[in-house]
Amino acid sequence: MGYVKKTFNYYANLPLKKKITVIVYTSFLFLGIVFLINLHKLTTYYDRDMYQTNAQLLDNIISNIESEMSTISNMSDYIIADNVIQDSLTRLFNFSNYDKSASYRRDAYEALYTYMFLNDYIRSITIVIDDTVITMGDSLEESELDFDTINKQAADANGGPVWISDKTTNYSCFCVRQIRQKKYLNLRELGILYVKVDLDKIIADALKKAGYTPDITEFILFHEGDQIYPEKDVYEQNKIRESNSPESYQIESIDGKKKFIIFGNMNYVPWNYYYFRNYNQIFYQATQAKYSAVLLTAVFLLISILFTNIILKNIFKHLDYLIYKMKEFGGEPVLPTVKKYDYQGRQDEIGRLHRTFDEMTKKVKALRDENYDKQLLLKDATIKILEQQINPHFLYNTLDTINCMAQMEGNEDISTMVLSLGNLFRASIMQQKELIPLKEELEFLNSYIQIQKIRFKERLQFTIDIPEKYNTILVPKLSIQPLVENALKHSMEYSFEPCEISLMLNEKDDCYQLRLANTGSHFEADLLEKIRQNTLKPVGNGVGLINIDSRLRLIFGEEYGLSFFNQDNMAIVLLEIPKGVM
Repeated sequence: MGYVKKTFNYYANLPLKKKITVIVYTSFLFLGIVFLINLHKLTTYYDRDMYQTNAQLLDNIISNIESEMSTISNMSDYIIADNVIQDSLTRLFNFSNYDKSASYRRDAYEALYTYMFLNDYIRSITIVIDDTVITMGDSLEESELDFDTINKQAADANGGPVWISDKTTNYSCFCVRQIRQKKYLNLRELGILYVKVDLDKIIADALKKAGYTPDITEFILFHEGDQIYPEKDVYEQNKIRESNSPESYQIESIDGKKKFIIFGNMNYVPWNYYYFRNYNQIFYQATQAKYSAVLLTAVFLLISILFTNIILKNIFKHLDYLIYKMKEFGGEPVLPTVKKYDYQGRQDEIGRLHRTFDEMTKKVKALRDENYDKQLLLKDATIKILEQQINPHFLYNTLDTINCMAQMEGNEDISTMVLSLGNLFRASIMQQKELIPLKEELEFLNSYIQIQKIRFKERLQFTIDIPEKYNTILVPKLSIQPLVENALKHSMEYSFEPCEISLMLNEKDDCYQLRLANTGSHFEADLLEKIRQNTLKPVGNGVGLINIDSRLRLIFGEEYGLSFFNQDNMAIVLLEIPKGVM
């Protein structure tokens, strides 16, 4: 907080030219920051738009890949249900003689020929029956597959298709399923069908249809953390940090190259796909536009600052000249380098300011010529004032003489009354300040009470309960005595009953309350409001109460003033003074 205050004070003491310069430069800085923020947001929106565009095309690629795999899977339905294959495998299953089963193997082999060329992406179709292998197309090496694991997966699928693709298969892709006997719904296992698929060709054709080229794109498939496409390892999956954003894209630097990455999961098979593009190639124009915008903004700000300096210098040289004119008018010599201008035809604020100052100097010179006569009149007035001051001094001297005579005669009441009256007279005419310390106001009140005690004797009981620590509080002059006088007038002048008057001070959170309470009278509700609206005729000091309330509100604000109420058979007046008035 102290640092902020020092900074504000430093700024407040700067010359006007520097203040305006700070404001202008701060505005330029703010505009520059806003521009860069908006540029960043625009770039972010562009990234998102690129993601959406590429993600849509990528969805088409994935749909094409899954469509081809679904077609092959559907074709496998026909293979395992083929009558020739079903009959041949059933006979092979029932005959153990290898020579007799050769014709059945040939029949099955020839039946596979029809399906081999129905799809361009099938590389081979293989049927495995125990130790018997029937293959159409590429030969199936035993080292290529983990038959035990795959056969178990096929058995768990209950005749449904299972897609196999991992490092044990040398990055090949197989559609594997059980062949079960359908005759008589026997459903016993006759063998295992392996359809080897050219995954590389499927993906390459899908990318080509979408318009992607390998030089700017990289498409990678993972299965359970192992890369299954392409054959060459590109990135380890654990090096790619997946984002939690709903767009499922990110921009990362991998192996020193900035990549735009989209990732997701395939629906048909439990594989993860990653799509990489060279960020600098697809965002080259956007990056160049961003750098160009930043450069142009910097140049614009620099030109604006220089242009602003020229304008401010041209404006403030005329204000500097006005300062020189003021110094010259005050008697200081003007620097010889100051150039004088004619502002008669200039209609802006500077021209009006100079013309107003010139007219003011002419009037001041005219007033100065008349000053001599006024000085003479002032001397005469001073003499008369000094003469009139003799009368109060004469009154004080007279009261002092009466006091001395009363003391000589032994009349203490007259002495006390004369001394108190003198104090009241001095306080009322000699004190010129609007606010005085509470101590002085109480001394003035005490003089008044001394006179009233002589008048009312034992009938008046007056107490003051105010600690000395509050003596420095400033209160309006003659604000308490009229309240006490009002209490005496209403409680004693029309009654012979004793009267108790007490004055105390209560400290609140934000103000002090002077509380004056007296017996023998009571206040009407909304007393001040009724007096102001003439619905209640003021008696005694009613007008004085309004004056005190108005003074308090003018000095301290509308929330302060007098309030009146009755409590415990006593009339109470509250006078509120804000804290901080010392």
